[in-house]
Parts: sequence; C-alpha cells; structure tokens
Amino acid sequence: MQTRRQPPRKNIWETGVWFLLPAVFVGLAILCGMVLLFALLLLKADAPAWMETLLALAALLTAGYSMGRFAGYRRHRKGLRTGLQCGVLLYLLLVLAGVLWLHEAGTLWKGLVLMLSSATGGVAGVNLPRKHPHDRGKA
Repeated sequence: MQTRRQPPRKNIWETGVWFLLPAVFVGLAILCGMVLLFALLLLKADAPAWMETLLALAALLTAGYSMGRFAGYRRHRKGLRTGLQCGVLLYLLLVLAGVLWLHEAGTLWKGLVLMLSSATGGVAGVNLPRKHPHDRGKA
C-alpha cells in the first residue's frame, strides 16, 4: 500500500505579500528613531535648510536599506523584487501620512531613494551568509 506524503507547508515569507508587514514595521521603526534623533540634534544646533534635507535623506536611505535587508534575509530569495516592494509600500505609507497631516504628497525623489535603497538592501539580505543551528557544535 502506497501512502502519499503531504507537501511541506510554506511559511509566511514564501507566500503572498505577508512578508512585507514585519519589514515595513522595521523600516518605520528605524525611520522614526532616526527622525527623532535628528530632530533632537537640530533642536540643539541652528542648522541650515540643506542640512535638514541631508538628514532626511540619510534617514530615508537607512530605513529603506535596513527594511529591504531584513525582508531579503528572511525570505531567502528574490531580493531585488522583495526590496522594491518594501520601498514602494513604505513610500505609499509616507505619501498617505503626508496627505493626511500636511495636505501635500511630497516629492518623487523620496520614492526613488526609498526604492533604490530598499532594493539594494534586499539584494544584500538575500546574499548574507546564514547560520544553521545544527552546525553550532562543529568547528
């Protein structure tokens, strides 16, 4: 008698777009933390307008890269697409927040910066070396 083996279950990182939720939370947390840190720095110093733009760009680059790297590392495949999806979703959330609070959508360069940095992070996350728990005792 032949028994039929059940196919392995797919985890959340391999199905649909559910992998985007934790990655976007990581990106938002890093973005909020950096904006808070930069706001405290600007509160103590009298900085010109170009410095504020530079700090905002640094916060967007860091949040996008880390979000893409997190999602790419957890998903293990399709890093470029994973990173681009993360960047697009975070940009849409930022546009929505800007429209609700400031009544303006913002600029397109923010979206391009986010997509480029998150795609770079996604590729880097997929290519990171992985530690396997069963290899701990071997050296």
